[in-house]
Amino acid sequence: MVTIKSLTTLIFDLDGTLCRYKTDLEEGLLETFDAEKPENLPLTTEDYQEGFGVEFDKAIDGEVDQPEIEFRTRVFWNVLQDQNYSKGEILELGEKFARIREDSLTLYPDVPELFKRLSGKFKLGLLTNGPSNLQRRKIETLGIENWFEAIIVSGEHGLAKPDPRIFYIAMDELECGPEETIYVGNSLKYDVLGAKNAGVPVVWKKNGKEDTEVEGARPSMVIDELKELLEDERDLTISEGEKRSIKS
Repeated sequence: MVTIKSLTTLIFDLDGTLCRYKTDLEEGLLETFDAEKPENLPLTTEDYQEGFGVEFDKAIDGEVDQPEIEFRTRVFWNVLQDQNYSKGEILELGEKFARIREDSLTLYPDVPELFKRLSGKFKLGLLTNGPSNLQRRKIETLGIENWFEAIIVSGEHGLAKPDPRIFYIAMDELECGPEETIYVGNSLKYDVLGAKNAGVPVVWKKNGKEDTEVEGARPSMVIDELKELLEDERDLTISEGEKRSIKS
């Protein structure tokens, strides 16, 4: 058993852990296309999510078809180019959607105060999945660059969570080992499973979701809000679980 206060290093996920969109994906698409109903959208939430995954995989593998086009706009391009939209129209729609998303991006309310309390007490890192330009833009928009001693964006390394190697990179940059580190994230599939495979205890920020089974993804602690990490400055005991040794 260890306590959070006995650790030296906390590493955080970004999306869904530190920040969220006030406007959800469907609302953003409706506003982008000036549509009143989801059934009137030429690009649905399912289209976008599937296309996002495809472009994400390409970015990780270094196989992006049109790197000059912004990441989210490439998702629009792949769907709309076959629907009689001109390239100019697609670029304009993609830029509009990006502005809507960025204007809607916000930190969870308890995050600024939590980081004030953590500052100077721990080494702090950020490890986020996504292409470099998209994730770096979010970090800049939120103004949180100076909170962290190291920021690791998966797209800059050709790896992505849950691959344990991206966690090793984060620990190398922060000069820490798994026995003195904890990772905090909201995804069982990417954050919890990835950290556990790297031998790092992990806090699952479940955001009010019901528990779901992901094989091998057993968090050391479960919270709904980040302030629970150091609530009332008490030591919160966590279990390291079935810790795995790091393999080169």
